[in-house]
Amino acid sequence: MDVTKSKSYEMKEQKYDVIIAGAGPSGLATSLTLSAYGISHCLIDANKSAVHKSGDALPPNSKPLFKQLGILELLDSKHHIPYYGNKSIWGTNTLEQKEFLENKHGHGYLLDRLHFENQLRQLVQNNQTPFYSGYQIKKIEQKGGQLEVSIQNSSIKKHLQGQYIVDATGRKASICRHLGIKKKELDAQVTFSFWHQLTHKIPRQIWIEATENGWWYLSPSSNNKINCMFFTLKELIPKKDEILPFLKNELHTTQQIQKIIQPTEKELFENKRMTSGTSYLEKPYGENWLAVGDAAFSYDPISSYGITSALASGYYGAHAIASKLHHEEDAFISYHYVIENGARSYLQKLTHQYSMEKRWSNSYYWNNRLLKK
Repeated sequence: MDVTKSKSYEMKEQKYDVIIAGAGPSGLATSLTLSAYGISHCLIDANKSAVHKSGDALPPNSKPLFKQLGILELLDSKHHIPYYGNKSIWGTNTLEQKEFLENKHGHGYLLDRLHFENQLRQLVQNNQTPFYSGYQIKKIEQKGGQLEVSIQNSSIKKHLQGQYIVDATGRKASICRHLGIKKKELDAQVTFSFWHQLTHKIPRQIWIEATENGWWYLSPSSNNKINCMFFTLKELIPKKDEILPFLKNELHTTQQIQKIIQPTEKELFENKRMTSGTSYLEKPYGENWLAVGDAAFSYDPISSYGITSALASGYYGAHAIASKLHHEEDAFISYHYVIENGARSYLQKLTHQYSMEKRWSNSYYWNNRLLKK
């Protein structure tokens, strides 16, 4: 239920067991899991509606998690398309293909990210979960064992009270910043993302290609558009008026990618720039708060951990809160252990993936990809 439309919610302070800040996949998964427990909670999101985000590849091994969350049937939508493997030029000049034919979970999915988040929001609304959309958190205070949270939109200010707050605000980890807690950054990788309208059909798979200054990623959608991303380091990015020539040059150095896309200047100009390196909280919880998704641990997109890890951390984070509410004092420690285990495995695979590329011995980008925790 969207409480911005209900006058009764404007008159008095609202009390919940849990306040969730952020309505991306991790926050919505937290909400769905808390609802399954019957735990009172609300969602707060600065956006009035879901916004499109990058990150749409869902590997086959994510299906068991979707089943646990009770959302597997969402993948049946025509907006999400099956995909059967990846093609890459990485560490060698040869185009290599990896197919999912032998995977016990079958094919993966290329999600229509905006539609997927709207599907999750609809499930949350079906649960009658109070949803403060279009509100920003202005203040968080600790009072008598409870959290007092002040939120505001363009014209209304509200006061919420809860035992716990969940930071599901993504890479920026806004709640942690309110609490004076900073994430650690392992690198300063940046992504340039834009959409290209295809004039021909292409196979349902992902293309990845390394260049001297970074790597390209292409992911087709159901409407014959393709999401194009170039990953590089902050130090390699030129001045604003040189971005277009920079992207054109990087595209022209590819063997395969430039054969698939020929973006217009308008498409290139409309690129979105975002951070995409690895960052994390040393401790993803406190006495009365817990971080999930990118707020807890932000993954390099080459890992394909993004959406799956966001949903998983929301699921396990909600279980930890439920246990904590039942006076299991080690619940948050157990959640931290789950996050740490996943992060350790991720960092090993990430270091291995980047160490495979040795074609440019003098490249600043590749000489700075061997991450150390």
